[in-house]
Amino acid sequence: MADAPPRVSVVVPVHDGAAVIATCLEALLALDYPRRALEIVVVDNRSTDATAALVGRYPVRLVREAGVQSSYAARNRGVRVATGAVLAFTDADCVPDPGWLTALVAPLASEEVGGVAGGIEAYRARTTVERYQARRAIRAERAYAHPVLPFAQTANVAYPRALVESLGGFDASLPFGGDLDFSWRMQRETGRRLAFEPAAVVRHQHRSTWHGLFKLYEKNAIANCLLAGRYPHYADYPSPRTFAWLGRELARSALGGALRRPCTDGAAWDEHYAEVVRYAGEMSGWLRWHVGAVKPPRVSPAYPLDADEVAA
Repeated sequence: MADAPPRVSVVVPVHDGAAVIATCLEALLALDYPRRALEIVVVDNRSTDATAALVGRYPVRLVREAGVQSSYAARNRGVRVATGAVLAFTDADCVPDPGWLTALVAPLASEEVGGVAGGIEAYRARTTVERYQARRAIRAERAYAHPVLPFAQTANVAYPRALVESLGGFDASLPFGGDLDFSWRMQRETGRRLAFEPAAVVRHQHRSTWHGLFKLYEKNAIANCLLAGRYPHYADYPSPRTFAWLGRELARSALGGALRRPCTDGAAWDEHYAEVVRYAGEMSGWLRWHVGAVKPPRVSPAYPLDADEVAA
């Protein structure tokens, strides 16, 4: 008789996700994973739209993280109430394939595996903005091929619950970049490895506007600045040389778009304009960090795994 599958809690943080959360939940409820071994925990992180009402229509567990505006604080809240031996994470704008969870948890049967990253594909890629993200922005295999250590994006990852708790959960004081930080802490502090399972696919609903693309890369730049204080690989990112390089690449991309040159990686010429927005977003994030406009939440690092209070 085959071993029973482990009980898995899927944790989904959401902030103002009324436009996407129903599609995510319907996909989760259609998973081929045994329903008796599956728990879906949605953590509403200070939504002001109809998110909570929409979630309430589905047979899932809804909890609230009202103390801290942070997806990592929300994930920690989900960890705290979850009952599964395995914790899987995805986002409200993701649509898992039916076999996602079965494929994602299988590598955890090996004791040397501390976490599993799954594949992230585009839900759709019709516009220039969506096509650019589908190729460049949120690619799990690129994160797994990081030159220092692989890391898993929280759009598609699973960890043993005991391991997450032993490490104090995600660092909720990081507004961005906490997925990389946790993946690296897991590997360095436990000696276990991160596996990659490309068959465990979620389909990400990419940002559809130029402003959304700008904010994505602004957020990424802020994450790099935050991580610079922890990891030598990012130590040079806040330097003026980085800002100058971003400005140079922005100008090159603008010229390529104006001349309608094909991109060097074979993409259509209009994606040069997506590159312009990307570098503009990164420059904005770099500047915001340097002028002190970024205010990370002041919380206990493992909030709320070890405490419920927010620091003053």
